[in-house]
Amino acid sequence: MSDLKLRKIEVLYDFRAVFTDMYRRGFTDGLPVIPATETTVREMLDYVELPPDEVLGIIPPDDEPLTATQAAINSVMAGCLPEYFPVVIAAVKAVTAPEFNLLGIQTTTNPVAPVLVVNGPVRELLDMGPGRRANATIGRAVNLILLNIGGNTPGEVDKSIHGMPGKFTFCFGELEEENPWEPLHVEHGFGREKSIVTAFGGQGTQNIIAAYHDMDNVAHMLADAMRCYGNNTYHVGHGNPLIVLNPGHARLFAEQGWSKKRLKEVLFERTKLRRSYIPDERMFLETTWNDYAPDKMCDLCAKVDDINIVVAGGPEAYHICYIPSFGHTALSTAEIILPKN
Repeated sequence: MSDLKLRKIEVLYDFRAVFTDMYRRGFTDGLPVIPATETTVREMLDYVELPPDEVLGIIPPDDEPLTATQAAINSVMAGCLPEYFPVVIAAVKAVTAPEFNLLGIQTTTNPVAPVLVVNGPVRELLDMGPGRRANATIGRAVNLILLNIGGNTPGEVDKSIHGMPGKFTFCFGELEEENPWEPLHVEHGFGREKSIVTAFGGQGTQNIIAAYHDMDNVAHMLADAMRCYGNNTYHVGHGNPLIVLNPGHARLFAEQGWSKKRLKEVLFERTKLRRSYIPDERMFLETTWNDYAPDKMCDLCAKVDDINIVVAGGPEAYHICYIPSFGHTALSTAEIILPKN
């Protein structure tokens, strides 16, 4: 007898019929899924050597405990291979940490989702990169867990006024080999040999085409794109804005004597906004600047090091990706524990 305690559903053996049945039951994110069988779920659990009923975290807003079996089922549905499962587990631990405020992300009117940045040797092991199965399915597995275990049904519990593609999947690896500075996980106190996932609360992406040779001009343009007082970080006064530099810009910054710290400091200063720039009318939402004097400066976030910079993407020094922060969250990290074999 199986110890997985699976609820079995019998439908006509036709993939379209299976998907339609799962969609009607509310198990999917609207995209096709792979039906989880006892064999595929067992493969996931055996790979990480976890007991089926081990609790990996509590998923709000339903505050349901997520078991290893449930995580495996959703990972199979998302299209994960067993070797991706350790990253899914680490990502779940990161997003369920108290500082991440998953409840806020699950129920806000803001179009936010977990943004997962993977560092360390696991990136090569899983062949992470653009258009890769690992990137797409790891992020999707986490979001299916948030839907199926957390109960954040769109329009009912998930009150996001607009959608955002990151609600399907938002996962990528840092291109550490092309980073002239410390990679993200080393910057946050982990050894370079460790495999780490860092979770951010991101509200979409903004592209900046900064085709300059002088990196001061690139920093100026980037700061101008970040200086949007409609973003949550200005409203609440904290958060973790995330910048994804392409390798070309990162190399040019380093060649022109810019450290990551210097770039953060410049961006922090150049994204300050004078209160008088913002309409005088009080917002009907609580916001940091409501009672500011006209000459007081509004900060993008609480401190310089709240800004995070990673290197990823194509090599050309043209485009920069900016991911504004939800603001009501703090980044959270978790180590990816790979099996001993």
